Amino acid sequence: METLLTLFLFIFAVALIVLVLVQPDRSHGMSGSMGMGGSNTVFGVSKDGGPLARATEVVAFLFILSALLLYLVK
Repeated sequence: METLLTLFLFIFAVALIVLVLVQPDRSHGMSGSMGMGGSNTVFGVSKDGGPLARATEVVAFLFILSALLLYLVK
């Protein structure tokens, strides 16, 4: 059981890294971080990120869930 959960944890970790790196940039360089981004919020653009952002949320949840389950099994 531990091996299977460890495998899932590894797969979710790699998928999470890939999904985060594939997402488009939401900032405008230094001007975006200094508050000169116009209608942007403090944490980026306020609009929905689309299906890629939703997939990232799901994989992040599965990663955390598998890490907790692995902790409980050990």
